[in-house]
Amino acid sequence: MKKLLFALLVIGSFVFLSGCCTCEVAEEGSGSKVSSSSASGEVVLWGFETNTTEGWNGKGKWANACKVNSDPKFVKEGKYSLKIEAKGTKGWNQDIAVNDGPFHENFSQLKSITMDVFVPEASMKGLEYGQIFLVISGSANSWYQLPQGLKPGWNKLVYKLDADNIAGDIWHVYFVFNSGGDFKGPVYIDNVVGNF
Repeated sequence: MKKLLFALLVIGSFVFLSGCCTCEVAEEGSGSKVSSSSASGEVVLWGFETNTTEGWNGKGKWANACKVNSDPKFVKEGKYSLKIEAKGTKGWNQDIAVNDGPFHENFSQLKSITMDVFVPEASMKGLEYGQIFLVISGSANSWYQLPQGLKPGWNKLVYKLDADNIAGDIWHVYFVFNSGGDFKGPVYIDNVVGNF
């Protein structure tokens, strides 16, 4: 009887502890990792650990603006980040970084999106201001825009989302650069995380 109780206690402890663990599942082909933890409720939308831009690209004259970076000085987590060559952009630029999907299946349930952004001091030299607008285009709102300001060094940008503006299909996501003056160099983006 004691052996049976001991065995049940061990099995019950294992089941309880395994329910508290966090596991990450890579979604095939997307580069996204789903973190299924009741404490965090996060999904890595774009971490760039596939050593690709994971769908981010520029349009028109900015077609080659998005590249993968492996210099650890400009990586917040893992081995890679997204390098956006912003030299020469000024004012509003919605063509510098666009993603046409596919997007995470639960994108419309996100409460916020956070990302780590590194701006070398030389890149912002002489700017009155610098911003990255997160723009989500979809069936609920064709141009849902959320601004965040930039400063030299590491920035933790947090975009709080309104569920009514991201319901339904998502068509495109943009990192729109907006600035008072010309950017003089690149900006690095890493660890773009969706929070539920």
